[in-house]
This record gives sequence, structure tokens and C-alpha cells, in this order.
Amino acid sequence: MMIRFLVNIKEKILSGVCPKQKNSGCAGFPFAGGISGRVKISAGLVFGFIISFANVSAQQEASDSSNVLEKIMKPVSANEAGRSISFTHSFQLWNVHTFENIGKPVYENRNDLYIRRGRIGAKGYLHEDISFLISFAYDGVGRNEETAGRGFPNPDDNHDFFLFEAYTIWSYNPLLNIAAGYLRPQVGREQMTSPFKTTSFEYSLSNFQTRAHLVGRISGRELGLNVGGLYKAPGWSLNYNIGCFDISSKRLVGSASKTFPMFTGRLAFTLGDPEMEKYGIGYKQSYYGKRKGITFALNGSLQGETEIFKNNNFYGGDILANYGPFDFMLEYDWLSRGTLLELENSDLEKTTKINTVDKIFTYKVAYNFLLKNGKIIQAAAMYSGQLADDYGSVAAFNSMSGASDQEVFEIGLNYLLNKDNLKLNMHYVWGERTDKAPEKYYAYLGTGFQYLF
Repeated sequence: MMIRFLVNIKEKILSGVCPKQKNSGCAGFPFAGGISGRVKISAGLVFGFIISFANVSAQQEASDSSNVLEKIMKPVSANEAGRSISFTHSFQLWNVHTFENIGKPVYENRNDLYIRRGRIGAKGYLHEDISFLISFAYDGVGRNEETAGRGFPNPDDNHDFFLFEAYTIWSYNPLLNIAAGYLRPQVGREQMTSPFKTTSFEYSLSNFQTRAHLVGRISGRELGLNVGGLYKAPGWSLNYNIGCFDISSKRLVGSASKTFPMFTGRLAFTLGDPEMEKYGIGYKQSYYGKRKGITFALNGSLQGETEIFKNNNFYGGDILANYGPFDFMLEYDWLSRGTLLELENSDLEKTTKINTVDKIFTYKVAYNFLLKNGKIIQAAAMYSGQLADDYGSVAAFNSMSGASDQEVFEIGLNYLLNKDNLKLNMHYVWGERTDKAPEKYYAYLGTGFQYLF
């Protein structure tokens, strides 16, 4: 439009006519009385230059806009100096119908629609052998505190949006990979597995108390360093992890006047198809009928004296078996904690060492019905239990560790439209917490929608 206007002015000046209509008068126009040939030539050159510049500028602007749009739409390739980035979003929308809840003297029927879990972040490569991941969480949005099951409501204004994990991994070679940052200690299969990659509707007890015992927070993350590797051979493979973490939760270290790091280790041996094609610190429980392999793992952690305890340890083992449409997972863990107590009425010793051991176990089984359209119907069941060391004044409750006698059962169906990336599910869940007797039972029907992007 600007170019057309300038062309119009040029033609009228060269013809000695003002830009206004001829019958409206040109009293205020500088060249109303006509212009000489020399001036016409000069004016023509000036306006020709202006029009050419405007035309080139418009083309350049359009080209720049097109380039910017292309850069925005086109993802950065790993071939460009080995760098890439992609944004991630994981989402679980639940509807939970509560039939009975712990601590309620009467049977209840309440319905609650809420966001069970939300994750948003980014992942990619800083270099061809250095990857990174960062994730923020918004959980429990819209959840009622009287709803049965695990999880906590986000405050009424839903302001809880927090760093969930952030780490980098330098992959020197398959046998040597170094992860550093805010990440999960590599012990305990259930707590290492993403809640978006489990066959059950909710995590088992092997997740919640293990995380509370190890790092003192429900996310299960802590600042630390982990060294691991994966060796693959025909018909078998071996995966190891060794870590060191700086525990910061006040529940475990108090004011940190006396601290001791937590050391972790895990060794997993696989027969048949490996769990992963290359080393990583993320796991899943189903391979959607594709894997034929079984993995046996032993793991543990050690932490020395803090203000809260004398020692805090974890020992456990797990099995993951996937054979065609069958998925099976077993985990059994021992959570040990010790402290020194002063004895007021003892003539022999002023202190004595008290050790408690809580036990947690989980069984999961699933069967994948592979449909012709590529979708999967997954029938799944779970049983998980926790046996607390009877220490303290409350029966079936360990006052040193906070563990209690519990068990949970679950049965249901998962409809996988695109594996776990797009999933619908419906499960019936029921269980009990003995320390909450007599109102110790809970039961609910959960339906969910999940996507991973």
C-alpha cells in the first residue's frame, strides 16, 4: 500500500498535478504552477529510489518474518552442534468415587474430579553425549481432602507449582554414565518408575514409604550424583547404579548440624530382552506385549548419623518379567532405622541402641490384549502391603519411621490408545490402615484419562 501511494505521488508530481483532485485546487502545493524538466528528472530519480528501497524493505521484511516463523516451527536438530530441545507435558485427570474413607465413622458416597498429576518441562541435548531434563509439577488441583486414596489437595488458590526434577546425564560410553542434579535415587523399582508408566491405577505402598524413608519427601527426589552403566550381550544384560545424595529434609537431618550423605547401589541382571536399549534412569512396567525377558535386581542404601537417627538404611530386591502379553512385577524391601536412646534407670549403660525394621512388598500382574487396530486393552491387578515395626505407644505404628501396617488391593482395566502416551483406565481400589482402627478401611472406584506429550 505504501509503494502504491508513492507511485501515485511520483506520477502526479512529474505531470505537474498535486495529489489532490484537479477540481479541488492546489493552492498549498509547492509545485502548483508546474515544474521544470530538470526538477522532473530529479524528482523522478528520488521517488524511484524511495520506491525501490520500500519494495526491497517490504520483501526483506516478509522474508525475515518467514524465516522467524520457520525457526519457531522447526525444532532444533541434534545435528546442529549436537543440541536439541523438546517440551514435555504429562497429565492425569481422575474421577474418584469414594465408597468409604479412613477415619470416617459412616459409609460415604462422594464423587471428586481432579488433576491427580501434572508435569510440564523440557528435555533435550546440550551436546551429543550430554542430555538434560527439567520438570515442574502441579498436583491435586481440585481434589477434595475427604476423597479416598493417595495424594494431597492443592490449596484453594491452586498456587502449588514446584520444581519436580532437574538433572543432566553425561554418557561417556554405555558402561559409564554420570547423572547429576535433583533426581531419584536408583533404588526400589516402584519408586524409580514413573506413575505414568505403571500398570496400576495408583502407585503401590512400595513407593510412598520408601520415598519418605530415603529422602523425606513425596517426590522422591534429592540433590545428588549417580554413576551407572548398561552392558548388553546376546541373551542377557547387566545394569548397575551407584549414587551419593545430600539429604536435606528436616525430617531426616533436623537442622543439619550433624549430617551424613546417603549412598545407594543397585545391580540388575536380565535374561532375554533387555529393559532398555540404552542406559537411562527412567523405567516402565509393561512393554505392551513386545518384550520377552526377566530382570532380577538387588539394591540398597546407607546413611550415617544425623540429628534424627544413628543410621538409616534400605535393602530390597525386585523382579520384572515380561513375556509376550504377560507382565509381572514383584518387589520386597526392608527399611531399617536406628537411634541411640538414653536410659535413665540403668546402672550399666547410659544409652542403648534401638533398631527398627519396616517391611514393604508389592505384587503386580497384567495381561495385554492386542487389538487389530494397534490399541491395547490391559487387564491389571495389584496387591501391596506394609508391615511396620511395632515401636512406640500406638499399635501397628512405628513412631521412629512413621510407618504403619497397611495393605491395598486393586483390579481394573487400562485402554491404551497409544501405549501409555494416551490412556483411559478404570480400577476398583480398596485397603486398610490398621493404626486408624476402627475406621481403618477405604474403597473407591477410579476412572482416569492420561496423556504424555
